[in-house]
Amino acid sequence: MRFDPKKSLLLSVVHFALAWSQLPNLQPGDTAPSFALQTVNGRIVYKKNNGNPRKPTHPVIFHLFTKRSAFLEALWTNETSLQEFIEYSPGNTHYVFMSSSDSTALEDVLWLRKTLHKAIEDYFRRKTNVLQQDLKTTCQRYYKKSRHSESNDSVEKEPFFKLSKLRQHHATATENKCSKSWVNSWKDRLHFASLPVYDFGNWIPYALMHWPCFGTGCALAQVVIKSQEGEVMLVTQRLDARYDWLPSPHNLIHKGAHYRIAYYGNACHPKSDWKEENSNGVHYKTRKDQKTRAQEGSIALVSPGGDCSYFTKIHNMNKVGVKAVLIYSEEDAPIKEISCNGQYCFKPLNTPASMISHRDGIHIKHLLSAKMKIYVSYQFTPQENFFLGIDGQGKLAEVGLFLFPSMKFMAYEAKWFNYKTDLVHNLTGSAKIIHVFNHTLMEGKTGAVRTISLPPLEELQMYRNVELDMTLYCPGKSDYSCPHWDHVVHLTVCCDKTSPLCGEELGRWITPYRRSVGRWLTNITPLLPLFTSETCTLQMKHPFWERAWKPSLDIRLSDHIKFSTQAYSARQEDQYNVPFKIIKLFRGGKFDKNYNKKYHTRIIRIPSETTQVKLVATISGHGSDNNGCAEFCVTSHHFIVNGHSNVQVFKNAATAMGCANRVSDGAVPNEHGTWLYGRDGWCCGMDVVPWVVDITEQVRFGDYKNKVKYFGWFNGTDPHPVRDPGDIVMRSHLVFYKSVQDQFSDGV
Repeated sequence: MRFDPKKSLLLSVVHFALAWSQLPNLQPGDTAPSFALQTVNGRIVYKKNNGNPRKPTHPVIFHLFTKRSAFLEALWTNETSLQEFIEYSPGNTHYVFMSSSDSTALEDVLWLRKTLHKAIEDYFRRKTNVLQQDLKTTCQRYYKKSRHSESNDSVEKEPFFKLSKLRQHHATATENKCSKSWVNSWKDRLHFASLPVYDFGNWIPYALMHWPCFGTGCALAQVVIKSQEGEVMLVTQRLDARYDWLPSPHNLIHKGAHYRIAYYGNACHPKSDWKEENSNGVHYKTRKDQKTRAQEGSIALVSPGGDCSYFTKIHNMNKVGVKAVLIYSEEDAPIKEISCNGQYCFKPLNTPASMISHRDGIHIKHLLSAKMKIYVSYQFTPQENFFLGIDGQGKLAEVGLFLFPSMKFMAYEAKWFNYKTDLVHNLTGSAKIIHVFNHTLMEGKTGAVRTISLPPLEELQMYRNVELDMTLYCPGKSDYSCPHWDHVVHLTVCCDKTSPLCGEELGRWITPYRRSVGRWLTNITPLLPLFTSETCTLQMKHPFWERAWKPSLDIRLSDHIKFSTQAYSARQEDQYNVPFKIIKLFRGGKFDKNYNKKYHTRIIRIPSETTQVKLVATISGHGSDNNGCAEFCVTSHHFIVNGHSNVQVFKNAATAMGCANRVSDGAVPNEHGTWLYGRDGWCCGMDVVPWVVDITEQVRFGDYKNKVKYFGWFNGTDPHPVRDPGDIVMRSHLVFYKSVQDQFSDGV
């Protein structure tokens, strides 16, 4: 038979296409397919989730380890990183650890297991009594059927089954979970793959390799050492200094850009060290001479140790104008993050700094000692994603950005998965749904607009729980497609263009830094009187210059008085109180010395049919003056009703982990920005929840003239910035309730 090269090529192409088509084109948000995985403790099987929101599965987070990453080395060798992972991780999440190495995969995961098991045992020894009690609570929540439940819907399913048990028809993964010790319960949720990731034979390598990624979650940060002729002599891994202390060397990464490197000793005592360690054999005695040397050697190589801190080393290098600093690690010590302590964290330094390994640092030092002129360039080499998740609904998920090398970022994502599971469970209850937006493009000055039909206000009032179910989608499925910055999103409503209530705010959210997972349920029951007719127009928008988001929004009406006996208040009569009227009070503005001058006392008469009065205010601070106001400063907001003080103080503002601690409340974790810090009444990637205060006892009924005052303070007094005043975004209302008990004379 004659060989036909064209036919052979065609068959090869067809064969490749068929093989490729068998790989699932999986994206974030898709249902995770079933798979099996060989681990050091035997083969485990994951079964595809059937999508029943009443039967969630324990979440799974995958971590791919490589020795080529200085970031991952620091993540695993830092005791605090491991401790915080153990402390913050919820008790139902499983973790799968893998290696990308072809030759040392088993060795790698055994080291990971040894390291993590030791950290768990050490942590348990320190907190035995507390942890055993926590285990009982965790077991009750995730593994035991509630005594109030009529089915097993309240019990989360284990994600993995041992293959041996499946073959023996023993697939009850929750068996004996509650009788195990805290340590063994933790270890049961850790799985270490014994094969290289490229030998898995399932979809996991595909997702790791093909999902878009950037930053520490997939790239290798490296320093390239070159000869004077431009030949590469060494490529070494690097770990950049803490992101919120020193600038990133990102600006040094230009195509073809390289900089001369010189050795500066330990940089603790500049004058003596620079004379002794002059690699060119020339002594630089004056500050001008030292500056000249810095220009010749724009990158400083610095040794560890000495009697000074990282701050002192970098400060000394900063004074002579080097472009960046490379500090090599201690002998036999891993690469660790360069960070600051105490007051030094607030002293700005403009010089990027990174740590490289001791071995490579000594090698570079020897090259310089040999009078070689060598140069440095910075680069990022893309890799597979290091992290991947499956949430409680069995959906594939990205894990976001780790801002610094700590395993607690995995725990934050696990907390988010549980928040989402609780939210989805809350959506399974009976409710009337009014659809507003569905992946609607929100862009430009108009944003997203829709006119909806509503039941009459008299009917709306009968729902004691009215919520905004808002999901914020990106143009694509990946975080990579999302807008980069945090901005305020306003939802306004207008039911009558002639009404003073037209255009009032119904909801407020803050967009996350480049993440596509946000979803929130926000209670707006007191704001029902803003719906003044059966046809209303809702508009959702953010700054017109920002890239588009695609929100989905439903209004959920639940717990109708006629069909429910559940009271929202300890006061029995409150269950029949419904909001029937709302009036505007005060709005925010520029938070400067004139902020409080524009507010005047409001005189309010209470409508005759009123049985209850509530103060409702939605407040958030933005911008940054010399005091960090109003985003990063503690502000207080005082509403004085007939001499009674009602105060909202945002103590969370400017705290280091203020928003990280609110992940379980809906703050989107692992954003591509400074999402960790507490803000003034808000967090990136979260709803701004209205503040509601019952002031019924503070007002007087009849024809009495009630006096309502407002003022806002910073640090216990009027704000008085000297530059760039921020803004307080505030909408405040009084809401009047009346009783409808007489409409249900036969009792409810």
